[in-house]
Amino acid sequence: MSDVSDIEARGQRQHDLDALSGDEGSDSYDTRAQRYSSDEESEDDDNDDELRREGFLVDDDDEEESETESEKRRRRRRKKKRRHQAEQAAAREELLDEEDLALVAENTYGVREAQPRLKRLKRGRRATWMELQDIFGSGEEYAFAMEAPAAAAAAGERTLAEVFEPAELEAKMMTQRDEEIRATDIPERMQMRAAAGEALRPLSEEEIEEETTWVMRQLHARQGRGGEEGFRQADFGNERFLAAVLSVLKLLSQEFYEVPFIAQHRREAFVTAEGAAEGEEAPTREWLSGEDLWRLYDYDQQFRGFLAARRRVQNTVRRLRGEGGAARAISSEDEAYAGELLATAGGVEEVADVGEWLQARYGEAMRGSAYARAGGAGFWAQARRTGAAAFAGRFGITARQVGDNVSAPGRHAVRDDAAAPLDAARALVGAALASPEAALRAAGAAWAQAVALDPQVRRFVRAYCGEHACVVARATAKGVREITHGEHAAYAVKFVRQKPVGAFAGGAQFLELQRAADAGLVRMQFSLSGEYRFDNGDLRRDAAEFAADRERSAQAVAALLAAHARSGDAAWDAVRRDALAAAARDALLPHMWRETAQRLHAQAAAAVADACRRSLARRIDVQAARPRGLAPGARPRVLVVAGGGFAASARGALRAVLVDARGAVADARSADSVRPGSAGAAMLRELLARGADVAGVSGMGMQARRLLGDVQAAVAAHCAQAGGDVLVTYASDEAARLWSDGAAARAELPALARAERYCVGVARALQDPTAAYAALGADVLLLPLHAAQRCVDARALRAVVERAFVDVVNRVGVDVNASHARALLPFVSGLGPRKAHALAARVGARALEARSDLVVRRLCTRTVFVNCASFLRVRAAADVLDDTRVHPEDYDLARKMALDALDIEDDDDDARRRRRDGPSRHVADLMRRAPDKLDELDLARYAAELARLLGVHKLETLKFIRRELQHPHADPRAPFAPPDAAHVLHMLTGETVGASLRDDGSCLVAGTVVRVQPRFAIVQLDSGLEGFVGVASIADHRVEAASDELAPGQPVAAVVTRIDLERLSVDLSLRRSDIAAACALADAAPAADAYFDADAEARLRERARARQHASAARTRHIPHPLFKPLGARDAEHYLAARPRGDCVIRPSSRGPDHIAVTWKVADGLFQHIDVREENKPHAAALGASFSVGDLSYSDLDELVALHVDPIARKLDDVRRSAKFYDPEADPLYRAEPALGPDDGSRDFRARRLARWDARVARHLDTLAQSTGRGAYCVALSLARPGALVLAFKPTPDARGFKQWVARVEPNEYTLRREAKEYQYPSVAGLINGFKMMQTRASSQQQSSRGEGESSRYESSRHESSRHESSRHESRHEPPRRDDDAGRTGRGGRWGGTSSWSASHSSQSQWGSGTASGWS
Repeated sequence: MSDVSDIEARGQRQHDLDALSGDEGSDSYDTRAQRYSSDEESEDDDNDDELRREGFLVDDDDEEESETESEKRRRRRRKKKRRHQAEQAAAREELLDEEDLALVAENTYGVREAQPRLKRLKRGRRATWMELQDIFGSGEEYAFAMEAPAAAAAAGERTLAEVFEPAELEAKMMTQRDEEIRATDIPERMQMRAAAGEALRPLSEEEIEEETTWVMRQLHARQGRGGEEGFRQADFGNERFLAAVLSVLKLLSQEFYEVPFIAQHRREAFVTAEGAAEGEEAPTREWLSGEDLWRLYDYDQQFRGFLAARRRVQNTVRRLRGEGGAARAISSEDEAYAGELLATAGGVEEVADVGEWLQARYGEAMRGSAYARAGGAGFWAQARRTGAAAFAGRFGITARQVGDNVSAPGRHAVRDDAAAPLDAARALVGAALASPEAALRAAGAAWAQAVALDPQVRRFVRAYCGEHACVVARATAKGVREITHGEHAAYAVKFVRQKPVGAFAGGAQFLELQRAADAGLVRMQFSLSGEYRFDNGDLRRDAAEFAADRERSAQAVAALLAAHARSGDAAWDAVRRDALAAAARDALLPHMWRETAQRLHAQAAAAVADACRRSLARRIDVQAARPRGLAPGARPRVLVVAGGGFAASARGALRAVLVDARGAVADARSADSVRPGSAGAAMLRELLARGADVAGVSGMGMQARRLLGDVQAAVAAHCAQAGGDVLVTYASDEAARLWSDGAAARAELPALARAERYCVGVARALQDPTAAYAALGADVLLLPLHAAQRCVDARALRAVVERAFVDVVNRVGVDVNASHARALLPFVSGLGPRKAHALAARVGARALEARSDLVVRRLCTRTVFVNCASFLRVRAAADVLDDTRVHPEDYDLARKMALDALDIEDDDDDARRRRRDGPSRHVADLMRRAPDKLDELDLARYAAELARLLGVHKLETLKFIRRELQHPHADPRAPFAPPDAAHVLHMLTGETVGASLRDDGSCLVAGTVVRVQPRFAIVQLDSGLEGFVGVASIADHRVEAASDELAPGQPVAAVVTRIDLERLSVDLSLRRSDIAAACALADAAPAADAYFDADAEARLRERARARQHASAARTRHIPHPLFKPLGARDAEHYLAARPRGDCVIRPSSRGPDHIAVTWKVADGLFQHIDVREENKPHAAALGASFSVGDLSYSDLDELVALHVDPIARKLDDVRRSAKFYDPEADPLYRAEPALGPDDGSRDFRARRLARWDARVARHLDTLAQSTGRGAYCVALSLARPGALVLAFKPTPDARGFKQWVARVEPNEYTLRREAKEYQYPSVAGLINGFKMMQTRASSQQQSSRGEGESSRYESSRHESSRHESSRHESRHEPPRRDDDAGRTGRGGRWGGTSSWSASHSSQSQWGSGTASGWS
């Protein structure tokens, strides 16, 4: 590098090179602020005027002309406080030197006018301190937010908390906590990691050293268990790796720098140079990857939790010691023991052990502490009262000594009592203990409990369990019924045979196991026995074997502990052995298993969350689609043509939307077709002529497949005529499908229909995939990221998934002034949703002209500015560096590099020109004319000089600056690639190759013949995919023509034999032999992991096949893909694991002229529809038509499509209503225990309905109390599946609630009142009709309230029941069984029922009592 000696001459100025950073060797803003002082109060006005001229102060009158008196008072108080702080700083600290002032002036980009040196020094005491306070504030920039509630209360105004519901305030981030997060000068994501204030405190040097040791211990432990990915390059014993971990933890815990900032601007902390030949740039080694930095970020959070737990226990010890004025309660020996245990604790569990041990010994004195338990002083006080505690001292060894022995074997010898155990226990016989045996048992229990609570014993048992514990799982009776195929989510955990807990690491299987256990499908247990004695021939003996295995595990732990408490006296050794077995069985192992389950759950959840993050990163880490010739960094204009899945409008079913470079809609059209020569093709050419760069083709059905060729033809014609280049591609619509239905899309584009919003979403995904997915907000978790993502807490999952956005957004940068990039601001380093919203609001319509505006206009505070500055790009700024990823702290380095690369001397004339033309004038010249000259610089030599003179290491920073100046607009994301054929197939049909669609001979599909030719037929699958059936694949026998066996409209079952991704079609076989082979493959037990008990599964399948063969002769077969030879209960079990709305056709017990359709209404709720067959040629044949009440259908497909599916859609419409309430999915009751497995009993149904009633009543009571008037909701009926319940509470003071039942029919909702039926086509109409009838009834009964109202209501219920009974009797209907369909059709008859209706028919009355006060 030229003129390296210039560094030394400018050494003092380089000392403040990193004025905006917290690097070693450079002053941070906080320490710089403490150095600035003042000694003249009379200079206040002069300093304010000067700062206004320099741009650091903005006149308050200009900003707020309508400033209130209270705001003026607050501003005067803040100004007075700043003056006082400045005077104190002046008395303590040294003066600001001339070079500091010059640096401040230079970084204002020429705004500061040249002043005489003496004058600047004179103002240095006060001016610069005031500068920095006005830039970053004195910590009270958001005082108005803190003072506003108090001021409003003093003035008698209502606060936000009084106006809005707490949940609404939290959703809109308007709570007091949100304001504190906005105001605190710490990155928002760091504040959100923990609710306690522990996360906001910088750790001390001693704590950082301890944290480094703690993290290394965690890495070693997890690496040994095989559960820690990453850190593959690191040698844990290498000093450089340890130094890298220490440095990164300091940046995280002391400087509060976020991971993106560290990864980009503090690389020197974890990158070191290796040896290199003379004249070559030394290679470097990266000790920590980006993912490793995130893991250290998580470890930092965990360590802070550990510190907080330890501090709570230490405070408890101090309180027991007598600090704070209380009497001393703890002995010196116990205090020393607790201190030793806390000093050696390696995790939160071990700290909690100490807290529980203290609680057991000093429960009375610990009342009010974090570990105090309600309801008594603990077992130790009780043992003292009975004398058992004193007798436990005669066991020869204390619990603490046992703990010492397991930690250091042989430390204490056992000294048995001279008397035999029973003889020694006779002294305790009295009122509390009636016999020596009882006394011995009580003493043994006290001693065992003390051993179980000893922290050292727990530490020993915890380590043993971590190494030797295994998991055993066996299917319950319910699991045997429901987990019948390999596609069931719980199949892999149906039978688990002694799987070590370490084998669960890195996967989600433990989450599936827990979910299956919670659902009653499997019974899970931890084991230490190492034995598997379950009888696969008789699963009914599993409960006894589980109990025996628990005892074997307890005896194994007891044997380990007894080895450290053995004396040789057989009698006393037996007493201690029994006591230790009881301690292990009743206390130690249950505690360890809870911890183990929690740890495995956390590990599995972390693995799933990380997999979801990587899956999302693959979607968003992609550049915009761009044709050749589009300028780098420019956003393309996109034309999206979509078809399939849209309702045809007056202009056609195809949609074409043109989106400009800002993401705004330029034009939206519709057409029937865009085939060459059509009007749609002409319309398409018009849109292309408006400057489209990319043409995307998408859609929600196979109809979109034909669009690609038509659009390509139109684009080719356009380019041939107008020139240019337009990229034509399939476009992924994954994000668009979610976004187009969201409230944000409807609010932004209210004039567009859903189809047009869908096209806009597709276009924006082509323009910027990162921004398109970020616009989904919380709906990003609805993407199919991982099969087990539903098992992970949504809040924790989103926090990890959003790291993908944080990584990508900060690598690319965000144009802070671009409105289309506002969705990306929350992911910028240092920001978050609250701080980003505040920043965007304060920027408003006044765009940033430079990065310095962030501090000049007080848009962010110091630490936040350091974190976010380089990732916020300011386009067309006066300083070219503001549009790069170079951090402002490194601007001087970039300018120096430009001067040296251009070989320009930095003299006084050049300094004046820089002040006139901007400090980065030479940087702009270099980037424009000769960026390659930067390759000639010797960055290693320059970095060495910086390290020698200033003590800062900047080699990686210098390399980054060089890359950025040479490629200022480079997008680091992967180039856009059109979706592959498998992705297109999934997008258009929902089929996934390898999952729902396989060509291995095991994939059975259902479809309908749509076209028949002599040598082949075309079958359309339910997904819309077309299948080719050759004449040789129709039957096992020879077929001359396809029409001999097949006809259009005929439903068929087939086997997929080949997948043609190029044509987006499949080859099918209808041969019975192929279908039988596929069924056999599907029936075979699929492969699972090595710990799956395949023998148990094989025996279950054998017994199932035997039962099936036995009943095959009695089972009717209907040639339809939805037919299942199941009873009502079995049909419910079959549908339980399938999506809502699925149905099966099954035999009916009503006779040969009936069949039943069972469909899934909701989880645990199924409707059974009775279908009568008409015009049957003979008893065994299928009817020619089918009737459901008064409705008739020509075939079963029509029955499903026109009856079941419309009802399901009607219920989906109800679920989307704001008044819909699902008592069984209410998150308020998530912690409540489940009702247990659904065994089909009346008791279970009654308990479920009672819980449903209680939750609805509580919901209505909450609504009524919050509004002060009557409340109502719409819910699914449990008594009549497929129907609705309109539950209402007339007044807030009314007891209970009333309900009306509405039938759901294929085209309408029917509400019956006073023997009349009212039909409504929509949910809104149903609710309005309900309100009108309720209001009318209320006015009629206004004069007869009180006791008469109650009696009339009961009378009406009785009359209604009597009327229903008489109507059945008049029709002479035969009795109906619970497992078949109930009342059907219209005219007051039901289209379905369930086994609930017999015992709960009184719950669903068409009419009910009424009341006034309705709204």
